[in-house]
Amino acid sequence: MTASVKGTAVVTGASSGIGAIYADRLARRGYDLLLVARRRRRLDGLAKYLKDTTGRSIEVVAADLNDAVDLASVETILREGVDIRMLVN
Repeated sequence: MTASVKGTAVVTGASSGIGAIYADRLARRGYDLLLVARRRRRLDGLAKYLKDTTGRSIEVVAADLNDAVDLASVETILREGVDIRMLVN
């Protein structure tokens, strides 16, 4: 676990595959995470695992970025002052 926090990384498509791998590696390198994907159950499972193993702050947003309403909700979250340092899309 890394002691210093490097800021927040946003990872879209984080519920599986390469998105989940990026989330894991970024958390281990000291980033807090905002995970975005369509599958809430998988996001919650990944968030719990990463919190337990890295101690990082992990937020999840279940959203389909092809849906205008979901996209608008993610935009609102990002505008509310999260210290975003990286985007993995």
